[in-house]
Amino acid sequence: MSFKRLTPVTDKLVETLSEKADAFEKLESLFEQQLDALRNGETDALGPLATEAQDCTDTIDDLRQTYQRQARLLIRMLELEEEEDPSLETLIEVLEQRAPSAEASTRLAEARAAVLERAESAQRTNDTLQFALEYAAGLNHELLAAVQQAAVDTDRRTYTADGTAESGGGEHSLVNTIG
Repeated sequence: MSFKRLTPVTDKLVETLSEKADAFEKLESLFEQQLDALRNGETDALGPLATEAQDCTDTIDDLRQTYQRQARLLIRMLELEEEEDPSLETLIEVLEQRAPSAEASTRLAEARAAVLERAESAQRTNDTLQFALEYAAGLNHELLAAVQQAAVDTDRRTYTADGTAESGGGEHSLVNTIG
């Protein structure tokens, strides 16, 4: 197989990996925007940002499927056994062996490294966001429990500074129990 025929397929694979790296970068940015919205108490912004993050995740999945199709085509063109299902690292090694002077294997390795780096960075930001959301949900739960406890009927006595008890007034609930 001549390398000239491999170049367009390899170029498409590099392009797909580049798009995937960009999608991971966008996803990380969306996670950071959600963190900022959480820090600033802008809870209304969380919903649309989460929806956009889900769309970005769908794009990454579509790009993964595209990458797999392109890799299978490259496997067939390199006449490797398909049942092995070689990794991208194996494809890079085979390209280096068959065309050592060409830069395709180098570009493919760089694109792979960029995807891995951005995916790991997005995962770290996602872990931070997950922790922040779980912490915020825990605080919300504790706050609701405290407000509900404050609404519990007391004995309606007011204790004065001299230690005597006086009859308290009517109920002043912090929670509207009607609706």
